[in-house]
Amino acid sequence: MFKRLSMNKILVRIFESYTFLFLSSAGIIMSPSVVLAQDFSEEAKQEITDILDRSQKEFNIPGFVALVTNSEGEIYAEAFGFSDVANKSPMQVDNIFAIASMTKPITSTAAMILIEDGKLSLEDPISSHIEDLPPFEIFDEFDFVNGTYTTERASNEVTIKQLLTHTSGLAYNFNSKEIAAAGLPLTGAISSDRFLLQHEPGEKWTYGPSTNLIGDLVEEISGKGLLEFMEDEIFTPLGMTETFYNVPQNSMDRVVTTHIKIGDNFMERPKPEQIIQPEEGHGGLSSTARDYAKFMRLYLKSGAVDSGENLLSPETIELITTNSIGSLKAELQPEAMPNLSKAFPQGAGIDTWGLGFQISESQDEDKRAPGSLSWAGLFNTKFWIDRERNIAALLLMQYLPFEDESHLEVLERFEEAIYSRLLSD
Repeated sequence: MFKRLSMNKILVRIFESYTFLFLSSAGIIMSPSVVLAQDFSEEAKQEITDILDRSQKEFNIPGFVALVTNSEGEIYAEAFGFSDVANKSPMQVDNIFAIASMTKPITSTAAMILIEDGKLSLEDPISSHIEDLPPFEIFDEFDFVNGTYTTERASNEVTIKQLLTHTSGLAYNFNSKEIAAAGLPLTGAISSDRFLLQHEPGEKWTYGPSTNLIGDLVEEISGKGLLEFMEDEIFTPLGMTETFYNVPQNSMDRVVTTHIKIGDNFMERPKPEQIIQPEEGHGGLSSTARDYAKFMRLYLKSGAVDSGENLLSPETIELITTNSIGSLKAELQPEAMPNLSKAFPQGAGIDTWGLGFQISESQDEDKRAPGSLSWAGLFNTKFWIDRERNIAALLLMQYLPFEDESHLEVLERFEEAIYSRLLSD
């Protein structure tokens, strides 16, 4: 829910707004030059549908949903293939997907609400807000034959900013050869007795479960469970009614079956009778394309919701969407477990990172603009938010491994189809 501000805070907000306008007019703060996207013509929509339909059949992908929105609302949404291949259930736009790490931008946004309210600072060490944290230790020597290792204590404290930007040193098992070789689980870098880091905090970009600690931080500072905070501060203001950690039983028939790709074939994973996920900041949410699009529009509208009120100030949105890792780049992550994930992310070595999102630095005029935000989920769910061109898009699939070549090819065709038709309309 929206917070009732004190008179002092209101005056501060007014002062900040005028300061922001003054700096913007002086060219000191650069906000995106928003170009309102024209709606697709019916012919363009059909062409996009034809491209995606052919792609689904060509690569034998079980099914997916594609959606495009601008700041005012949805301008394209279609479903392809099946949500359940065995039962020949056609995919629907309102099907529910496990969005995995697409949870992270929502958790990061929750933290930024607390930062805007003055309850946290980006440079705060995480240990200053969460008591009795285990030590942060860096891999020192590693025996890949036996999976044994030694560690040394990290020299620097891990900050909130480093957790939001994936520069803390934490990694997953699927992108850390050390964690995988040690036989540790997905989030094995985090345990009750120590945090295992790939490198000194702030030294480089390494993707991992850092946002888990951000979720813990949100709970500690707000006094609420993570889901409760998300519902009060994000989901309810945005009208997001179909994003869950625990999928309601009466919605389970809309849950998409997960597949594993082996060679050119897809093997179905048995669908659970219920989905109950722990409330963790790094992943676990399920959602629909239309519900997640409401979250993406928050960034297209510079922090405003449909009622016109601000969930976050434009200044905070600018902070979130600006490169926060300096000269570092989002580095290519290794294939430690190829059955789970190929090397990632797209844009590695070029793109930077904001406070919860990958930031495109590509200069390709036929695709998303530089400064566009994006991220993804392990089961090949992807989104991007192009604030300069007022366009955001989702492509939701549900299979492993992450960053599979077929998924990437369909994603590229989808993006090219969108921008070639927006520019020509």
